[in-house]
This record gives sequence, C-alpha cells and structure tokens, in this order.
Amino acid sequence: MVSRHTGRRRLGAAVATVLAVTVGAGSLAAAPVAATEAPAATQGASGLLPMVPGATPASAGSEGFLVRVPHDGEESKLRWVAYDGGATRDKLAYTIEGIADTSGDMVVTSSDLYGTEAVDMSTGTSFRMRSVPDGPDSFYAGAAGRSLFVRGASKLWLQTGDTEPRAVQGLPEMASYDRVRPGDATHGLLTTRTAEGGQRIGLIDLTDAGLTYPYPQQARNPVVSGSRLAWVEDDTATHTLRAVVRDQATGARTVVPLPGTTAGADLKIGLLGDWVTYGTTAVHLGTGEKLALLDRAGAAFTVPDGTAQIVQGSHAVQGQGIFRVSLGTDGRPAVRLLAHAGTPTSALHDVDNDGAADLLGRDTSGVLWRDSPEDGRPRARIGGGWQIYDKIEAVGDIAGAGNPGFTPELVARDGDGVLWLYSGREDGGFTRRVRIGGGWQTYTHLTGGSDLTGDGRPDVVAIDKAGVLWLYRSTGETSRPFEARKRIGHGWDIYNQLSAVGNLAGGPAGDLVARDKDGVLWLYLGKGDGTYTQRTRIGGGWQVYAQLVGAGDVDHDGRADLFAHRPGTKTVYLYSGTGDWRRPFAARVVSDAQSGNAYNHMS
Repeated sequence: MVSRHTGRRRLGAAVATVLAVTVGAGSLAAAPVAATEAPAATQGASGLLPMVPGATPASAGSEGFLVRVPHDGEESKLRWVAYDGGATRDKLAYTIEGIADTSGDMVVTSSDLYGTEAVDMSTGTSFRMRSVPDGPDSFYAGAAGRSLFVRGASKLWLQTGDTEPRAVQGLPEMASYDRVRPGDATHGLLTTRTAEGGQRIGLIDLTDAGLTYPYPQQARNPVVSGSRLAWVEDDTATHTLRAVVRDQATGARTVVPLPGTTAGADLKIGLLGDWVTYGTTAVHLGTGEKLALLDRAGAAFTVPDGTAQIVQGSHAVQGQGIFRVSLGTDGRPAVRLLAHAGTPTSALHDVDNDGAADLLGRDTSGVLWRDSPEDGRPRARIGGGWQIYDKIEAVGDIAGAGNPGFTPELVARDGDGVLWLYSGREDGGFTRRVRIGGGWQTYTHLTGGSDLTGDGRPDVVAIDKAGVLWLYRSTGETSRPFEARKRIGHGWDIYNQLSAVGNLAGGPAGDLVARDKDGVLWLYLGKGDGTYTQRTRIGGGWQVYAQLVGAGDVDHDGRADLFAHRPGTKTVYLYSGTGDWRRPFAARVVSDAQSGNAYNHMS
C-alpha cells in the first residue's frame, strides 16, 4: 500500500521546505545601519515579472521560482514563474490531510486521496512515488534535489523519476527522523533522533544515497553549498550567535560573528560564493566586509547550484517585491528586483488571477472577450448575452469575501437602469450576477477601481445628468456592495469620459482622469477621504479615443497604467504610468491586447 506521510496538518503548517537559506521567515528583519549598501544589478531584458497580491516565495529553482498564491478552495495553489518570463504553471495541492513540498523547480504533493506525485514545474514532467519492499506500507518522507524519499518499515528510501527506490545507507537503527528537506542540487538534509534522545543533523548524498553526519551537535539551521557546510551556533562568551563555515574539501573553518543577535534565536543563514547572508545582510568570509542587501527581508531561497538567492523584501530604490541576489562582476552581491509585490491597483483588471492585466471587449453580437498584453495567448471568450447592458465596468475587488488575490468584479447596467454585480473567478469567468439595485439610469458616467477612501477596497464614482459627482464606498459584501452614496463634487458634466486609474501618481489614494468635450485630459489626485485635489491638465488630443480604461499595472513596473481604444483602426494603446503627477504618462505604445478586434464597448 502506498500512503502519504502521516499526520494531520494544513499546508501552511507543513515542515518548511527551505533550500539553502530562509531569511527572517515569519517576520521582517531591519537592516543594520553599519552595513554598506549593495549595488542594484542591471535589469535584464525580460523586464519585471507579473505577480498577484498575496504571493509568497516557496522555492528557487534553476529555471524559475515558485510562489504560493491565494486560492479559493480546499486546495492550495503553487505557481511556477520562469526567470525569463513567459507562461506560468500552476499546481493545486490538496491541503486537507495533505502535504505540498518544494525543492528547486519541483513540487511534491502527497495525500491519502491522490497519492504522491513529483512534478518538475519547469518542464511539466512528473513521476509518482513507488511502493518499497520494506513492510506493508510506504509513506512519503520528503524531497531534495530532484528526488523524493519514502519511509518503509525499517529503512528510508530515495527515488527519482528514472530510478528504482534505493535504501539510504548510514541511518542509525531505531532512529526516528523528520522529513528530508532540500540542501543543494546534490544533497538533502535530515534531522534524526536516537532512542536515547540524541539529535543530529545528517547530510544525504543524492548520488549514492549515503547519509553522513558532518554537522556538530550544537549546529542549527544547517546549510550546504557544494563542498561547503554552514550552520548557526551560540557564542557563549558574547551571548550572541555566530555562523560557522567549513570546507569539506580543505578542512578550512571560518567563524563569522553575528553582532546584534541573541543566543538561542532562530536565525536562518545562507551561502553565496564567499559571503554569508542573514536577514538583510551579507558578510564576506575573508575580509569581514558587510553589505546591506535590502531594507527589509522575509522568506528567501537559494537556487540549487548556489549562485543566487530569491528573496521577498523591500529596497529603498527598487520598491517592494521579490528580488534576485547574485554575485556581480566584482564578486560582491548585487540585488535586482524580479517582480513588484502585487497590490489592489496592480490587480485591478487581472480577471484570471495570473498577474497580468486583462482588457475586456464586447463585440456587436454581445460576446464578451478578455485579452492580456504580451502573454502570447489568443483572446479568451467569457460568454455571450452582454448586449443587454449599456455600461460594463471592471471595478476591482469591491466584494472580495471568498475571492482569492483581489480577483476583480464587474458591474453592468441594463436598459432599465438596474445595476448588476458579477464576481470574478480564477478561471477568468464570472459568477452568476447579483442585483445591486435600480435607478442607475440617472448616471451618464460611472467608473471604479480606485481606492478613494483609504480603506484598502476600490470604490465607484458616478456622474449624474446634472453633473454632480457621487461616491459609492465599497463594503466588501456581495449582498450589499456599496454604502449610501455621498456627494463629492459638481460641475462634472463638462466631461465625456471618466476613468478610475488607481494610484497613478504616488499619492495617498486612488486617482481619476477625466476628458472634457474639447479632448483635454485632466488628472484628479485622490486625497484618501473620498475627495480630490484641484485638477491638473495632462494634455489635449484625447478625443480620438472611444474609451479610456484604467487597467492597473499592465507593464509590471509597480505603477498604474491606462489603456486607450481607437475603434476606427481597431487599435489599443498603452499609456504607462510614470508615478509623476506633473507628467503622469509616458508616450503611448500600441498594445497587442484586443488590438485588431472590433468592439462597441471596452472595460
């Protein structure tokens, strides 16, 4: 019988599947002021990668990295993102009585219901755990490199996709042990306990399945990178921690003091060339030079060959998100932002929760389509029957209970003036509509997606036929998505286009752009209390567009952007946000999202 490893636990509480380093897991550590700042590495040609709100790193592989993303259901979702961009891959893991471990580019899922499977997310290839000739039951026992481990009645076994299970040699008789966890490309780490109560950290060679115990008794949070071992131990003289690095090939041993730490603390370290990393800091083994890598750092993982680390954190210049730390040409660590942290603004138009903005278009037959820019995929059909509406607006996650990762909603107004709510689904579709209420025919324009009130939820604004601007503050509830309307302005009947663009210019709240009847576009910066500053002129000539759509962070640079549709040429233009209210948009470029298709309404 083949079974998963026993023990009730949800995925979030699973044994940590850290590679060589997990910096400050569970909390953020501040950088010490004494450290010199590491340089920012040059951005690669692939640009920044898409990321959904709430994504957290789970592993770092040779070809890409894994993140856990919010998911509405009994499963957890792991997403693999290639370093050079392109399509992502998702893996659902059954989390009730189930396990999901990561190792490099590999995900291992195990449950009584579905068995145990290892998937190489970089290629999509997989293999299943086999029974071992060691007692009646076989249990999943961890993963390292491209191997998984199987617990039999008396032995621990190593299995790969192209070899039969092999018994691990060197395991003490009657020893108990935790799940095997990743070390580097060719090693796994294993904590064992003897019947007498002794505990040791072992190293499994994935090539010959041999287990040795090279770490001393006092070692904590072990690391392996090629021939080098590292660990944390208490410095009893100073009541702080120190890192110890030992080269197995030469026997050289280096002690790295870690001032500012406390003996007994659970500090994770890592190795990057001749540097020890911990928290937000890197220290050179030979010179003692100290570099500040980031301002704050959370979970981090080392790629299997030890040449880079993937870290979640923040940087004063590059912002907040997921970073790659690797050695520069001078041999010192350099930091490069891979992906900005997802925000409600970035996800404003991410209908299918893949981190990329979707532009919606309705054709003359009433079919609604979605399309993302530069994703290499054709447009996707959402469904027909949308011709009954004279207004369709993507408004962000106004009723987010039960929806993962800020999956946005639509509001649609029918010919009788009734406004309907469609909640987004992860597959890019929408739930059955829910009636919001009638009387909305009084409005000539409505738009949503900007958080105008500073509560973290996007709101809706509408202009009535008398030119009064009204605020509908969102509640987060599907049954009652808006509070009672509040008057916030008048004289808005001079505009024939209105678009909520999220936080366009770095202010405290979401912003609006409005086009007057002469084709001049104006910017209104949100104050965070539902009101706006005095308008600022962006420029003229915008009358050539049928619709302006605030689309969130389309180009993944952390700033809100704008789509503009010119139906006569079937062209969609992208105006990338600059973050500067005096010049909020860069020069337009043609987008491949929905371009070449004929639509009578876009959102």
